[in-house]
Amino acid sequence: MFMESSYLNVISILLYLILIFLAVTLTVTGAMVIIARLTRRIDEKKEIVRNRNVGIALVFSSFLWAIGNLTLQSIRPIMNSWYTLYSRGFDFGRGVTFALKIIGSLLIALGFGAVAIFLSIRVLMVLHRKIDEWEEIKNGNLAVAITISVTVVVVGMFFQPVVNAVIATVLRI
Repeated sequence: MFMESSYLNVISILLYLILIFLAVTLTVTGAMVIIARLTRRIDEKKEIVRNRNVGIALVFSSFLWAIGNLTLQSIRPIMNSWYTLYSRGFDFGRGVTFALKIIGSLLIALGFGAVAIFLSIRVLMVLHRKIDEWEEIKNGNLAVAITISVTVVVVGMFFQPVVNAVIATVLRI
């Protein structure tokens, strides 16, 4: 009994570390894609590194936080599902299905985050039609950067329960 329990613990820790690595990778990639898509006229790397534009860094960081938080929220239902799967008896077929569900869950979280952030930024820009937010941020307007960043963070917070529920449904917990 002790041997089986320690085996489960080791596998669970390894799975958790792999999930965190995947979540971080998806978060950074997703945030880079979203900010590149939203800020076509701005070279983010140049603005952050060479020009030390705090506004661009702040907006990019809020994208990272929101997407990272959503992908992190997907890990809890995955781990709960793992323990349920293991208690029923583990075999290769269930393992492959579970691995596909993990990938799907992380992609769902990334997708929800990307769409929610993209749409929230678009809505914000429609509400402020007379302001070119990206040009303002590029010119160092921190007030606009803070407004966009807080919008992204709030949207990320609001979508946490949605992502959790969808992933729990996908994993059938």
